[in-house]
Amino acid sequence: MKAIFKRELMAYFTSPIGYVFIGVFAIISGIYFNQYVIVGGYNDISMPMYSSLIVLVLLVPVLTMRLIAEERGSRTEQLLLSSPVSVWGIVLGKLGAAMCVFLGAMVTTFPYVVIVAVHGVPVWGKILASYLGFFLLGLSFVSIGLFFSSITENQIIALVISLGVLLVAFLMGILPSTGISLLDDIIGLAAVTERFRSLMNGIFKLEDIVYYLSLSAMFTFFTVRSIEKRRWS
Repeated sequence: MKAIFKRELMAYFTSPIGYVFIGVFAIISGIYFNQYVIVGGYNDISMPMYSSLIVLVLLVPVLTMRLIAEERGSRTEQLLLSSPVSVWGIVLGKLGAAMCVFLGAMVTTFPYVVIVAVHGVPVWGKILASYLGFFLLGLSFVSIGLFFSSITENQIIALVISLGVLLVAFLMGILPSTGISLLDDIIGLAAVTERFRSLMNGIFKLEDIVYYLSLSAMFTFFTVRSIEKRRWS
């Protein structure tokens, strides 16, 4: 697992993908920070982070599209599967590398907290909850993207499917109530970004944290099963 993690992390920074992901996120989040905090006078970073969610929807599929699809496309998957590393180790190593790049993007927002602390009265509960929610949401997005990378050998197809699914999940979070209880419940489960709203307001709910961890675990399991199915076919 450690070897897979190191290899994938190195691959992100020997190609433009890691730099593009972190750079574009830093630029867009900086624009939102300036708009809400510098110009708008907010004393926390929850709104800039919430507005940056659409950036994650667009960028995470780029981050995950090659993780497994590239192995299949270059016919190195069977060689990888014949190594001493378990399938779980392979998947978790790749997931961990992608999350390290994601955390690198999150680190670029730390100066915003310093600016707020120096020039205002920060609401630390909202700031900490926003970071927790952002991390959990990113973990969910990366797990989803990793799964779709595992079901195809074409990176572009993996990108398009992941982008479509994440975009639908994002739009579900901003849909108005239909007034139909069952339909609203289904939309609520599919609205991955909806629970981030509670966290960005400083409201810690165990059910929200469990939701994101369960979603991540579910898609990670699906990825493992997808690879194992091909391994024994």
